[in-house]
Amino acid sequence: MGRPDLSVLPIPDAFRHLAAWLSPQMPPKLVHAHEKISDGELVAVALLQRLHKVPYFSRWWRLVKLNPFPHFPSEVQARVRLKRLLPVIEGLASEVQRLDFAVIDSEPLPVCTFKRAPRCKFKGARHGFSTSGMVYGFKLHAWTALNGKVVKYDLRPANEHDFTVGCAMNHDWPAYGGPKLIGDKGYQSGTYLTPPKKNAKQPDPRWKAEDGAARKIVESAFSALVTMGLRWGQVKTLVTLRLKVALIVLAYNLKFRDLSPLA
Repeated sequence: MGRPDLSVLPIPDAFRHLAAWLSPQMPPKLVHAHEKISDGELVAVALLQRLHKVPYFSRWWRLVKLNPFPHFPSEVQARVRLKRLLPVIEGLASEVQRLDFAVIDSEPLPVCTFKRAPRCKFKGARHGFSTSGMVYGFKLHAWTALNGKVVKYDLRPANEHDFTVGCAMNHDWPAYGGPKLIGDKGYQSGTYLTPPKKNAKQPDPRWKAEDGAARKIVESAFSALVTMGLRWGQVKTLVTLRLKVALIVLAYNLKFRDLSPLA
């Protein structure tokens, strides 16, 4: 059972399957007596929240402590430990792999409604523009493979242009095998495969009809991330926002991973 559908399995069964896969990938640490579950088990529970599309971590934690895991630690301890594990979770969320093509796009991550932006104190948030209008907060920039897997992502303030962030993400381009990058009109340059503008005198001869179909792959991936809670709930710091995004991306990418326990 390499890729079971963890969202339909009973929670205890899905928890054990995920924990067995995650535990060998957690870094070694000194285990204190007050830590009632391992790091792998903690991350497994957090991923199941996203797979079951429960919007708030506090409600999910009360649910699993009520039944079937009354021995779990307090919610406060769980939150603190998850923040400490952020670099590990981000590393698991996206892995370097060699690609022939990668599709790039961005998704707005507002931290509040636009009207409340003048009173918002979220550090690092900025005013920006997206296809859905003005946004105050950040943007999720991502590469997806042609099967829809998110292979690389970055969080940036909403005022940074997609092309600028794309150039920064291209620093790791050789590690991915130098794939051809397919983007929308915001990435137009000699580097990306992009659809021609309506008033273009000489359309890019490299653009093919199948490239347009590939563009829908990243849009479908973003849609799936949103349904998992990408814009739900409230976050107060950049660390909590990074943690939420990393858990959602990892939960989404589980369907592309072999979840057999590592030897």
